[in-house]
Amino acid sequence: MRAHTAFSALRRTCAAAMLALPALALAAYPEKPITIIVPFAAGGPTDVLTRVIAERMARELAQPMIVENTPGAGGTVGNARAARAKPDGYTVLAGNVGTLAASNSFYRKLPYDMHKDFVGIASIGDAPQIVSARKDFPPTGLEALHDYVKPQESKVNFGAAGVGSGSYLGGVLLNNALGLNVEAINYRGAGQALTDVIAGHVDYMVDSSTTSVGYVKSGKVKGVAVLRPTRIKALPDVPAAGESPRFKNLNYDIWNMMVAPAGTPPEIVDRLNRAARVALRDPEVLARLATSGIEIPNDDHQSSDGATRLLRSEIERWRPLIQGLRVNLD
Repeated sequence: MRAHTAFSALRRTCAAAMLALPALALAAYPEKPITIIVPFAAGGPTDVLTRVIAERMARELAQPMIVENTPGAGGTVGNARAARAKPDGYTVLAGNVGTLAASNSFYRKLPYDMHKDFVGIASIGDAPQIVSARKDFPPTGLEALHDYVKPQESKVNFGAAGVGSGSYLGGVLLNNALGLNVEAINYRGAGQALTDVIAGHVDYMVDSSTTSVGYVKSGKVKGVAVLRPTRIKALPDVPAAGESPRFKNLNYDIWNMMVAPAGTPPEIVDRLNRAARVALRDPEVLARLATSGIEIPNDDHQSSDGATRLLRSEIERWRPLIQGLRVNLD
């Protein structure tokens, strides 16, 4: 009887220990570096923003956060790699409205389901978009841009980080709003497109304030317009879309977000979310973002649930516009 009682007690102890193992593992997280997949070439706006946030998160998590650029196919190459990753919190994905939401409507078949295969960690920054042009591009403001480009639209081009990217969507929105048919020149990243704008090989691009502000201030590119109701503090001399009588409703910001593979334990998602929120409240981070015109997401979008809701709602919001373009990719 005593042996049976002792065995039962031992079994209960072992069972309790087994149940405690996941909790212990979560409590120890993270125990090694975390990889952040950025589906663009280095130097683009999402890449720059991600590195600023990741640097502060790494200090909070006491582990390095290593950015790995995985460009290609409008962000879908990097997305697919992240979707296949083990959901253990050691691989996360950073993207924007183009790669995370709009790309779902451009491609007929994707090796992942953005609705089902990812969960939001947090939105990490909302970037105003600037029409940035070669420095000798004549027009300033949307009215002048329309009047200059319309008679010669077949001779003008805009740069973008691939079909489905945020910069591509900006060019498409600009075409639609201004009644233009300007051809896109696609690159593997926004940084590469901007380099060709600087060199004068491309006329203009719709680019994030994250990267454009410094180049506009230095005179390497010309700020034609900010696609917002009012001017931004970082570029007070660049007119806003809201100042244009004909095109004042052309407003376009790009949200940026970190997501994790579906199945990542909620406790780990919460730990990453808390680290991201610490970064978004750090005065040094805020100062660095302010110089680029980046705005901090609202409290709901900073939460994991709010980021997930934003992601799913934006997938559906962009669908009818993209279907109207009749652009489908394999």
